[in-house]
Amino acid sequence: MSLLGYVLINHLCLLIVWTEPYILRYDFTTDSTPGAGNPSYQAVGYVDDIQISRYDSETQRVQLLLPWMETNINPQHWENQTRIAQYYEGRQQEITHDILKHFNNTKDRKNGLVLQVRFWCLMSGDEDDNYSGYEEFAANGDLFIALDTFMSTYVPLMVGAKKITDAWNSRKSSAEKQKWYMEQECKTWFKVYLDYMKETLKPVRPEVKVWGHHQSEEKTRLHCLAYGFHPRAVDVKWVKNGEDHLPLDEISPILPHPNGTYQIRVSVEVPTREGDTYSCHVQHSSLEDVLIVTLTEQDMQGHGQLVKTAEEEMEESDS
Repeated sequence: MSLLGYVLINHLCLLIVWTEPYILRYDFTTDSTPGAGNPSYQAVGYVDDIQISRYDSETQRVQLLLPWMETNINPQHWENQTRIAQYYEGRQQEITHDILKHFNNTKDRKNGLVLQVRFWCLMSGDEDDNYSGYEEFAANGDLFIALDTFMSTYVPLMVGAKKITDAWNSRKSSAEKQKWYMEQECKTWFKVYLDYMKETLKPVRPEVKVWGHHQSEEKTRLHCLAYGFHPRAVDVKWVKNGEDHLPLDEISPILPHPNGTYQIRVSVEVPTREGDTYSCHVQHSSLEDVLIVTLTEQDMQGHGQLVKTAEEEMEESDS
């Protein structure tokens, strides 16, 4: 597969991640640089961007990060998770060894590296057969290998990674095992977590703040911040005179808060002139109708205070 072909697949995968209602993710990090020791390793688990577990090379145990997990989930599940985390720790060390072995630069081999692996399981609904996954590898911050689950092969993302992927792909069971985890084992994990997550994270209405400022006599910039909502999927747009949807020139990522809610900000530049009205329209599963917040003259004059108020409210919701 060409690099362009992989980029297209990766782009589609990111679109899936963007719209999926349920995402289970694990971030694995191994630091083999001098002074890290042993090497240093940790794995962090997330459900819909909420940290649920942590494992590291010192404790050698999966630690639960949400109180309800200790009381509502069978302890045997966490014993199994600990064994899986220990397996991945060994796998990370093998991958680190493979990478260093193929580094041509002696300095790189001497200085070691930081290996980061991100492993996603995606569930697009409540149906048992609607699962998929994705895995990518980065060395010292550079993305260099990904798993193509459709072909069950590892794909090099840079020239220096081809020897490694050729070696991995010669052991076909390696890629197939990861695909099996994504499509089968993750199904079990989702069922364990989501029964409780659905109760804990019921739909939450977004809060919306709008403000703007004159950039010049001809141009005005408008901002709309939607925050404190759950689930993640949301549609935010600026509308002129109640009917004209404006093309957005700045859209922030949908960012998670520790309490399981999200935020997004969208911005647009408009002509500075009297007579036109502008409103921010928000669509979300927690709302029966579109939430419309109209920009007022006060919003233009006090945009600094509005931003401060929004940030304070988000901090209170996180605590």
